[in-house]
Amino acid sequence: MNRPISRRTAIRKAAGFTATVAVATALLPKPALAQDNPPAKLKGNINYAVCRWCYPKIKLDDLCAASRDMGITGIDLLQPEDFPTLKKYGLVCPMVSFPTIGDLGGIPRAWNRVEHHDLLVQAYEPQLRQVAAAGFERLICFSGNRAGLADEQGLENCALGLQRILTLAEKLKVTLCMELLNIKRTHKDYQRDHVAWATPWWSDLVPSGSSCSTISSTCKSWMATCATSSAKIINTLITTIQGWGARPGGN
Repeated sequence: MNRPISRRTAIRKAAGFTATVAVATALLPKPALAQDNPPAKLKGNINYAVCRWCYPKIKLDDLCAASRDMGITGIDLLQPEDFPTLKKYGLVCPMVSFPTIGDLGGIPRAWNRVEHHDLLVQAYEPQLRQVAAAGFERLICFSGNRAGLADEQGLENCALGLQRILTLAEKLKVTLCMELLNIKRTHKDYQRDHVAWATPWWSDLVPSGSSCSTISSTCKSWMATCATSSAKIINTLITTIQGWGARPGGN
């Protein structure tokens, strides 16, 4: 027959159980805290970068500080006015963002329309100079949307427009990087949406007898660049692939 437990006895037993649990918990291994385990030091064989537009709600100062502390060495798609903040943390901008003028320069309306060229040249020339002055090497650009324009014509128009700034880009040692985008998920109607948009045709745009250099390794951007021969600067659209900073040997 079970005897009834008084209230005083129940409280005493409960207190004893709680104390036992507390002691046992204290003896268990404590979970590792972030401050006790700082990030492993990277080897420096790969230069990691993050893209600014992925973190629009984070202040640039905070993003730079966190990137530096994690061993990230660069932040992509910044404007020249952001360079002082970036350099304050010892970081670089591997790919500088595009300039705009009116509604031109962004993904939908760019180099594939001849009527855009005059204004785009006005926007890109000072941007190229600011990129070079900061010691950076790459500036992004876009084809623009098709809006009914044939791919062959769009390519030719891009080449004609970029020829107007390639001499300056070469002089400043800045590479113009034309973005390749996936229109099946986003950026509907963007013209440079597949490899075949440029690679089968670019050789027809290179002056006869000219030499050109290509940049190997791959990242997400297809490149429009120029190369120097002993006699002249080749002003043309050359399609290559550019990867930034990767070297053998791991991270």
